[in-house]
Amino acid sequence: MQAWRISKRDYALDRHGTGARLSGGRWNSSGVAAIYAGITPEIAAMEKLVHTSGILPQDLVLSVLDLPDDDQLYLRLTVDDLSAGWDALPSSTVSISIGDDFLLTSLHLGLIVPSAIMPEASNIVLNPIHPAFDNVTIRVVRPFEFDSRLSK
Repeated sequence: MQAWRISKRDYALDRHGTGARLSGGRWNSSGVAAIYAGITPEIAAMEKLVHTSGILPQDLVLSVLDLPDDDQLYLRLTVDDLSAGWDALPSSTVSISIGDDFLLTSLHLGLIVPSAIMPEASNIVLNPIHPAFDNVTIRVVRPFEFDSRLSK
């Protein structure tokens, strides 16, 4: 299985979930390490775009994460599995508590969840302290730039 990230070059190969640990996210609270990725490069781009506050950042790269192909390593949640408010803006305690529980119990390598931007698409939250994370490889595919038409 593969997952995709768009990030600043300096953080593209981070295996510790530093950014999410420092600032928290939809599926983790501050202080809890996680690595966020999209199941497709398209949703990774949409996720990055909504988090840029309308500024198209420079020095981005597209990275691919090669994940173990063992379904037992992943917990998949659908919209029907989630309580109301999981997609609230800003993020709510509903999604954060689900993610923290997933990350802290360390039973699975990845939590596959619907995107709050487009619930038909999926993101994955990876647990960098899960033993199977040693089998994850991350590589930069290419520099990434948003199409200039998005800034109009």
